[in-house]
Amino acid sequence: MKLYGGFEVRQRSWLLRERDRLRDLLDQLRAATTSRSDFESHDTTDDEAVIQAEAIEDRLAAIDQALDRINSDRYGRCDMCGSAIPIRRLEALPTTAVCRDCVALHHIAGSVVRPVSS
Repeated sequence: MKLYGGFEVRQRSWLLRERDRLRDLLDQLRAATTSRSDFESHDTTDDEAVIQAEAIEDRLAAIDQALDRINSDRYGRCDMCGSAIPIRRLEALPTTAVCRDCVALHHIAGSVVRPVSS
């Protein structure tokens, strides 16, 4: 059962648009770095491009995971404790899978918190 109904529809739409935007950006970044001649020297621009590409790939993975949670009716539920994640948190962090309390608990405990089994 969907936790937030219409809100999830809006989030899915935003996540899909953001995924498309990031994929385009990643394609442009890769094209720019591969179009350089093999004779050009390696510089910090190449290193920065690799770092940017990795960050975009991480963000894309988080978006795909959020879309999977929407499709499986788990969006808005904390992966750690199973409680509802407030809409304000989901608006600020659309890809989050953990409630604020569990994030705080994880930082205090300094250990890995195991997700709730389905």
